[in-house]
Amino acid sequence: MISEDEGVMAEPKKSKEPPRIDIFKAWCKACGICVAFCPTGVLAKDEAGYPYVKEIEKCINCGWCEVRCPDFAITVETKERGKKRVEVKGEEREPEREEEVSPERIVAPGQ
Repeated sequence: MISEDEGVMAEPKKSKEPPRIDIFKAWCKACGICVAFCPTGVLAKDEAGYPYVKEIEKCINCGWCEVRCPDFAITVETKERGKKRVEVKGEEREPEREEEVSPERIVAPGQ
């Protein structure tokens, strides 16, 4: 007798798209806090001590780098509908307008 499980193939899990990590180099003082707090080693320091995204596919979107940055020089965005999440009193909503991209902003791969 054939069981119900034998005839059904499991669908492969869809891998999550990595988030977008923006580093505003003009605001960054190269303190290394974001690199130190990254639990998966996504961020690294360049020769000058500034952070850069080393392996975006390892990012788990925990937001520790963004939360710990004393200069607000790093942001982490999910790719849900291509918009940044905005939290308002426990609710998520989309921002009302697109932000302008500054030339001194470094945008990590995963875009």
